[in-house]
Amino acid sequence: MKSFTLLLIVAVAAAAVSQVSAQWLPLLADVTPYPPITLQTSAKFQVRTHDDAAKAFEDCREDNYVPDDIYEKFLNYEFPAHRRTSCFVKCFVEKMGLFSESRGFDEKAMIKQFTVKTPKDLDTVQHGLEKCIDHNEAESDVCTFANRVFSCWLPINRHVVRKVLADLAGEAKILENCLKKVSSPERIVSDLQKLERYPEWTSEEVPCLMRCLASEKGWFDIVKNKWQGKRLTDDIGADVYNYCRFELMRKSRDGCSFAYRGLRCLKQAELHAGTSLSTLLHCARTLNATNVELLQYNQLKTEEPIPCLFQCFADAMGFYDTAGNWRLLNWQQAFGPSRMENQTQEQPLDYSECRRSDKERKEATSKCSWMYEEYKCWERLNGNDFGEESRETS
Repeated sequence: MKSFTLLLIVAVAAAAVSQVSAQWLPLLADVTPYPPITLQTSAKFQVRTHDDAAKAFEDCREDNYVPDDIYEKFLNYEFPAHRRTSCFVKCFVEKMGLFSESRGFDEKAMIKQFTVKTPKDLDTVQHGLEKCIDHNEAESDVCTFANRVFSCWLPINRHVVRKVLADLAGEAKILENCLKKVSSPERIVSDLQKLERYPEWTSEEVPCLMRCLASEKGWFDIVKNKWQGKRLTDDIGADVYNYCRFELMRKSRDGCSFAYRGLRCLKQAELHAGTSLSTLLHCARTLNATNVELLQYNQLKTEEPIPCLFQCFADAMGFYDTAGNWRLLNWQQAFGPSRMENQTQEQPLDYSECRRSDKERKEATSKCSWMYEEYKCWERLNGNDFGEESRETS
């Protein structure tokens, strides 16, 4: 799967508000494709915390006699079909101040609750509301009404809900348990000091700690030495997972190193993946691109399916300096680790051959044209040489 193409596929899913949507994360400081949006929210609504959610869960459980096995799923914001689910959901969103029997869902409260701390999640929250909110025109009973809307909106925003209502005490407990497993009473103080410098690590300074943390969160299977893709997508969003997909598939016999590299990549993705996706969506809307046209990039066609889409994206992401030279770091931050990267190789991939000469650029039909050619070269060097041109020459 190609880097720009996979972004496009996620973009199509986001535009259509599919069941696994993308997480919208902080934009790069120098890329601002959208103007700031001021939300008009009800002054009466108070943003709820994890403790509020926990109390709502307990109260609604008592009111609805939910079995233990089903309740465990509810606690993870998964609401399977069950005779108790609809009224439990209605009870929960009501106690969280998001729904009332007389007015239905309060869209402004939903936006405030799930974007007040993470405003870059506004797009996905709004997309879900646009798709799912109704005013019970079907005249369903109130439990069915509440569950229908929330169960439509939640799969698109489950990672946002989990993030906003995160159990910080639970996260601290996971860290405490893992330190007990991988450290010792003699090393615990120095290991904690090392952990404080985590952003500066160039290798894992507390061996196997990251594997334990990823395992405790349900993201990494230690026995199979494998990342759990579906759980990661649910928890952190499709765009973050896709950004690191090659790194998470690049297995190593050393499971601790494998898990450490994966978590480092996911942290990087938090900074850059949402920027790439939101910028691409902005360009697609500007050029009135259709979903069918977007998906044609999967074929690496000779001619760009949507003229100048890549130029719009590249300009916004700062892929070129004023002299037309590549800012390679910006390319790498936009697309994430490539298929061909090798953790043991001494020399990184050489992209110099992809830059067209000044003469070739001048002779090209347009700036959009030579930019698209350079993008296709990027894909080929990253092992994605199976598009239209490859089929013609095979």
